Amino acid sequence: MRDFIRRIRQLIHWRRFDDDLAEEMAFHRDMAAREREEQGIDPNAAVRAAHRTFGSGALAADQARDVWIPVGLRDLSADVRFAFRLMWRERAFTATAVSTLALAIGMSNTVYTVVNAMILRGLPVAHPDRIVMFNDGSPNSQVLNVSYRDVEDWRAATASFAEIGLFSNTMFTIGDEGRSPDVVGGSYVSTSIFRLVEERPMLGRDFLPADEQAGAAPVVILGYSVWTSRYGSDPSIVGKTMRVNNTRATIIGVMPRGFRFPLVDDLWLPVSAMSGLQRDKRDVRQFRAGGRLVEGISMSHAQAELAALTERLAREYPATNRNFRAAVLPYTGTATHPMFLSLFGAVSCVLLVACANVSNLLLARSGRRSREISVRTALGATRWRVVRQLLIESVLLASIAGALGFILSVAGVKAFAYSVRGINFAYWYNERWTMDHRVFAFVCGVCVASAFLFGLVPAIHLSRRDVHDAIKQDARTTAGPSHVWADVLLVAEIGFALMLLVGAGLMMRSFLAIYRSDLTADASQVMTVSLRPPPAKVTTADERLAMYRRIEARLRTNPALAAVTVASAPPYIGAPMWRIELDRRRQTSEDPTRRASFVTIDRGYFETLDVRLVRGRPFTDDDGMPGHEAVIVNQQFVTMFFGDVDPIGQRLCASNPDNRTVASLCAPIVGVSPTVRQQFMSDLDPVVYFPLRANPISGMLLIRSADLHSAATIVRSEVQAIEPDIVVWRLMPLETWMEQSRWGHRVFGTMFTVFAVIALVLSAVGIYAVTAYSVVERTKEIGIRMALGARASRVMALFVRRKLPALGAGLALGMGGAFGVGRLVRSMLVQTSPTDALTLTSLGGLLAGVAMLAVVVPALRASRIDPTVALRHE
Repeated sequence: MRDFIRRIRQLIHWRRFDDDLAEEMAFHRDMAAREREEQGIDPNAAVRAAHRTFGSGALAADQARDVWIPVGLRDLSADVRFAFRLMWRERAFTATAVSTLALAIGMSNTVYTVVNAMILRGLPVAHPDRIVMFNDGSPNSQVLNVSYRDVEDWRAATASFAEIGLFSNTMFTIGDEGRSPDVVGGSYVSTSIFRLVEERPMLGRDFLPADEQAGAAPVVILGYSVWTSRYGSDPSIVGKTMRVNNTRATIIGVMPRGFRFPLVDDLWLPVSAMSGLQRDKRDVRQFRAGGRLVEGISMSHAQAELAALTERLAREYPATNRNFRAAVLPYTGTATHPMFLSLFGAVSCVLLVACANVSNLLLARSGRRSREISVRTALGATRWRVVRQLLIESVLLASIAGALGFILSVAGVKAFAYSVRGINFAYWYNERWTMDHRVFAFVCGVCVASAFLFGLVPAIHLSRRDVHDAIKQDARTTAGPSHVWADVLLVAEIGFALMLLVGAGLMMRSFLAIYRSDLTADASQVMTVSLRPPPAKVTTADERLAMYRRIEARLRTNPALAAVTVASAPPYIGAPMWRIELDRRRQTSEDPTRRASFVTIDRGYFETLDVRLVRGRPFTDDDGMPGHEAVIVNQQFVTMFFGDVDPIGQRLCASNPDNRTVASLCAPIVGVSPTVRQQFMSDLDPVVYFPLRANPISGMLLIRSADLHSAATIVRSEVQAIEPDIVVWRLMPLETWMEQSRWGHRVFGTMFTVFAVIALVLSAVGIYAVTAYSVVERTKEIGIRMALGARASRVMALFVRRKLPALGAGLALGMGGAFGVGRLVRSMLVQTSPTDALTLTSLGGLLAGVAMLAVVVPALRASRIDPTVALRHE
């Protein structure tokens, strides 16, 4: 160890040791010369004799250094020092290469950090790789709704899962003596839910199996935020009671800080407390499920076992399970979401374009360095020694670029976090936009990989130069870059740039389609208000409808409120997808495409949104009563299900596919509305609007007012005057819902566009640089051609014609890749085809124009060279 430390010190302080060595060698030569002088030899002859006896000073110094420092380490140190001197001497080249790479590495690390925070870290629980969720096995991986009986069968008949838990997300109204009621998000859960993620309450106890049995005493576990905000972190809270949905429940525990499993829950009740729970109904699929794999069991094995089980259940219960299938995927299962794959592909393309650009710059510079490399080879340097020197230079460039890229990525991650502020992500995303060991490892890996990507080709090219020709001939005319490799790299740059441009174009067209659709409704002066009726006073659908009507009637008398209505869900925030049957013809199979967003609305809904019906009439007070059935559909519904057939008067039936005990609603179509987007982050969806009277399960107020701030105060006071126990919460402008609902298209589309623009600029710069260097390389040839009478147009055509094959091949490669990009982002496209001809042709033309401009500008400069100056050019 002591010897190793000594060698490291000698390597670090090599200048001081070299000075000491030179001084010691000079001392020995002087002593040898003095001995000869004492023997009577002439002083000058004595010095010469001493030097002959001592031998080569450089060789002796090298032999001494070999004792201090291993040869390989010393050579590596010398290569690094030489590379730093070269980078400092060619500062303009270094700045160009480093800035290009830093930009690409910074973007790559930004995307990786975001995906790492959202996906790769997994749940913040023990053994996150063993926590799974269940989907329906479709390519789009839709979350699966399951029944209580389904999960019971899975528990009994599978050996792959240590635990299987189920949950149903909802909103709870909580109240206590002396405290105002509040609404919090939570879930009805199976008692195994916390054992599934191997988590325990920080206070009190976990749920027991008895808590899940019918007739069990109501119990509740609090989330940390409810415990601190509502109960002031009272350590004696366990054992006390609170009112949840008008039922008194005993608080048995408090979960740790930050724990909100399964999504953003702050309160948990066992499923036994769920009103109307039907354990024996297989077709009442009101739960979602998650599981924990047995240690050593792979996900593929669990998937095979579950698939076999669901097939067996489908045979045993064909009436309810015929088309019911389940698949297993990681709980944070969006790792394979096409958008994340697209982002990875996009930044990879940018990185490859940057590497190709820097590689072309190195190839261009190789002409100036061929004589240097040839001299080194002639003096004994091996081919590996030359390649190693050049790769070390590349690694240093990539390392500096990686450091700068890391700094840029910090800013990029902060910009992403700012752009998604206010989005209600799952709890494990919160406070996780940070960098961990995976990110640092990724940066280091990208630096090393990019160094080899852009440095290997120029290094091999230079090491293969003929030594004699390079030394004897003019390096500028004979040792320039390999045109074949330069053209290959240009093809790659153009291809990747076009793929990114098409991806960005499709995303932007989708965003514009959403934006144009959202302009259909005027959300600028509309506010949404969520209402939670008191369960003790409002127990039936008729009582709930009467309460909504009283609230509407009172609010409509206030002149500050221009319009008031009630709906089960306002636009943009989602709605349940119900199965649709037309003309009473029953479908022979569960067609997942024949579904529509189900919304119940009261009269005045479209007027509040400032939307006029395309055809037909709006609802009246009588609609929804027996004999007065009616339904309104949107234009997207007509396009998907009727085509050119007139929908007015056609009859449709809507049914809840996850709960067949809920009565179907059948009615003739009385109106067609413009398409107002209902679902969150999706394509324009078909919507059926039924009268509120037909299904008054839930309600939200939509209020139009010129002053939303004062309207919020009015609504609170007026609603409380009608019913003091009603909970008024989540007062939000409809515009906020609208903006949040398109955050994915806005953020991802912007990222794609930034990547594409950078790739386009880098490609243009790369094409220009290679063409410009070719002009400089062939300056004498240009002078001779022009002196012999060649016209300027012929000279310019010479360079343009030289690059046309590479441009054409790059466009063809990029166009082929663009079709793959379209399919990859298909799930995020709105009213846009993945092979949209306008996008492909326009962006292909844009890239072709920019590429031709990058070729023509230096070619035009070549055509204006004075022949006399060109012939004297060195």
